[in-house]
Amino acid sequence: MKAAYYSIENPIHGVLIGTAVGDSLGLPAEGLSPERIKANGWSQWRHRLLFGKGMISDDTEHTLFVAQALLQYPNDVDDFRSALAWKLKWWLMSLPAGVGLATARAMLKLWIGVPVSRSGVWSAGNGPAMRSSIIGVRYCNDTDTMHTYVKASTLLTHTDPRALTGALAVAEISAYAATGNDPSDKL
Repeated sequence: MKAAYYSIENPIHGVLIGTAVGDSLGLPAEGLSPERIKANGWSQWRHRLLFGKGMISDDTEHTLFVAQALLQYPNDVDDFRSALAWKLKWWLMSLPAGVGLATARAMLKLWIGVPVSRSGVWSAGNGPAMRSSIIGVRYCNDTDTMHTYVKASTLLTHTDPRALTGALAVAEISAYAATGNDPSDKL
C-alpha cells in the first residue's frame, strides 16, 4: 500500500492545513478585543481551548466543504454551488457549536425550498471570506474563474457587496501566495 502524499509546499495542502491551524489557534480569542486578549494574559499564540488542545470551527469545516465541491465540479459553477449548498444544509442539521447567523438563515431558506440562486441574506459577515482561500489557490492562474466561483460561494449565504469584496480579497491574496503573481499587476 502506498503512503498518502502530503506536502506543505503543495498550495492546496498548505491552505487546508493553514486554515485548520490558524482556526484552532485563534478560536479561543474569536470575538474578543485586543484589550481583552491582553487582559487574559495571552501574549503567545498556542492551543488553549480545551486542556491545551485546539479545535477547529465552522470556518475550517466550510473550507473543506468548498474543497469537496470543487473536486466534484471544477468546471461547472452552478453544480459547484448546488453541491456546496447541499453540504451546508446538512451541516446545519448537525447542530454545530458555532454558526454564523447569516449562514444559518440562508441554509434555513434552502430547507424551505428557496432556490440556491436566492438563498443568500443581506449580511457582510466573514463566512464567505473564510471559505474563499481554497478557491483562490485552486484557480490561482485563472482570475475570471476564481471570481466566478467566489461569487457563487458568497452569494449562496451573503448578499451584501462587502462580503463579496472580502471574499475576493482573500481569494486573490491566496492566489498570490500560491503563485507569487502580484494581483495588483492585473490593474
